[in-house]
Amino acid sequence: MSTSDAAAWVTAGATFLAVLVALFREDIARLWRRPKLVAMVRLAAPDCHKTVATYANYKTGKIEQGPCYYLRVWVENKGNLRAEQVQVFAAKLLRRHADGTFREEKQFLPMNLRWAHSRDTSPEIFAEGISPLMGKHCDLGHILDPKIRARTGQYLPDVSEDQTILALDLEVAPNTLSHLVAPGIYRLELRIAAANCRPVTKILEINHTGQWYDDEARMFADGLGLRKIS
Repeated sequence: MSTSDAAAWVTAGATFLAVLVALFREDIARLWRRPKLVAMVRLAAPDCHKTVATYANYKTGKIEQGPCYYLRVWVENKGNLRAEQVQVFAAKLLRRHADGTFREEKQFLPMNLRWAHSRDTSPEIFAEGISPLMGKHCDLGHILDPKIRARTGQYLPDVSEDQTILALDLEVAPNTLSHLVAPGIYRLELRIAAANCRPVTKILEINHTGQWYDDEARMFADGLGLRKIS
């Protein structure tokens, strides 16, 4: 092969590689640059803590305040690319029965959770973005003092007035009241996704005893259990 032929082959090969890179540049980049969303939860501040809830009295319409425990999930991007339009979807709710098995609560209406610190009138459902090594809290739910619960319209026929109800912070409160969780042991399946990231599934186990304690440490020891099992 002459020198000119070899040069032509090298030029053709380089051109072919350049075309491949141009065509598949984004696919190649995604192999090593991508978001990686993870979820963590601790039954301690700042994820979960006692605070004061502001609510409209269901009967009088007046704005009142009362003690409340808020539960949040920490969503972090451990990848090397910004995650765009991030959502946390509550896909399934399962309850443990007397035989120890978890069975799906068929009445539960799957929908997105709300991102923390957004207004009730316009809750943030899709986080605009989470940069690499940064995170954001997502509201999981809240528990009101039973003394004020009835004033907010949180009512379940099988839950006594002195017991707590866990209200999941879904994007809307369905008329079926399926966001209200009676005392029991549950598993909540969450799917966390972004516009540029495949969904990941995480399962939280919630032990909701129905007991209320004013002391936060006592509440998180005897009144409520929360852990990530996958």
